[in-house]
Amino acid sequence: MKHEAEQELLKTLNGQLSELPAVAKTMVQQYQMSAIVLSILCGVLFIAALTGTIWLSIFFFRKHRDHHDSYDFASGMTALFGGTMSVCLLTALCLNIIHACAPIAPIIKDLLN
Repeated sequence: MKHEAEQELLKTLNGQLSELPAVAKTMVQQYQMSAIVLSILCGVLFIAALTGTIWLSIFFFRKHRDHHDSYDFASGMTALFGGTMSVCLLTALCLNIIHACAPIAPIIKDLLN
């Protein structure tokens, strides 16, 4: 079954078939749906991490300004770790969106492995 699906997909990509067979179409749709779900999850986590980072940095900065305590270090560490996490989540979001829009190359790679 898997070998047949691989051959059908390769024939379609080579232009030997006019439209995708049902098995290949289902595989592409499932792959796109999983990439879309992961994109939504990464997007929500990205917004949460960014909002939390900004809020905590402002909170620690104001606390440092009002009480002249050592909250400056906490504010800097929050910004550093939160910023790094936000960049990682943004990268994952972009990659998942790219895979959702153009799923053919990753599907062929998965099928041939």
